[in-house]
Amino acid sequence: MEILRTEADSREFYEYPGPLYKATISPASCIVAVRQEKSLRCIARDKHGRTVEEGLDFGWAVVDGEGTLSGSDREIVCFVAPEEPGLVQVECTVRQGEVSCRAEGFITVTESLIEQEEHPGKEASKGLPGYTYLRAPGELWRSRYDKKNNLIVINNGHADYLFASQKRARKLKYICRLFAKELVLNNFPGFDSNELLERMIELSLYTEEHLR
Repeated sequence: MEILRTEADSREFYEYPGPLYKATISPASCIVAVRQEKSLRCIARDKHGRTVEEGLDFGWAVVDGEGTLSGSDREIVCFVAPEEPGLVQVECTVRQGEVSCRAEGFITVTESLIEQEEHPGKEASKGLPGYTYLRAPGELWRSRYDKKNNLIVINNGHADYLFASQKRARKLKYICRLFAKELVLNNFPGFDSNELLERMIELSLYTEEHLR
């Protein structure tokens, strides 16, 4: 007996997702302010990129850095940022029967040096940068400016930071001076050293006056 397959039946057959093949976290990389929350989703796919939704078990974990995850056995979880800035790596292991896939994501937790008013619709790349930490002990650099994300990246493994962090007021002044250095270097290209130093002193004075 011949079975007639309609076009709709064929389309449904070919679009039906196959077994688990890979997983990704969405967003794979994001920026979150300290003490704020961010939703993360683990998307499971078959070999052809179709979304797999049946028979899945999820296991989330923070593998590097600080922060917490709520509902670590779900497809979508909430990441709660810690009190201190820094880079956080999370991962999710997805299982379907005997098959398992691992996905990883990175979260940059940031802090603001000076409290700023929020303006709806204002671009994230405008205004005073936030800052985050990247531990690089033994390396000479103290700070870098991440122009793409408008962030000052501070080496919290540097000996100067370790010394400054022993007292809160001293740490804030140290961070303030790093801000002044990066902002002057990036906003006054081509100026000679004397002009840059004058600008740095001016900006340091203004910033320290408005420290939170």
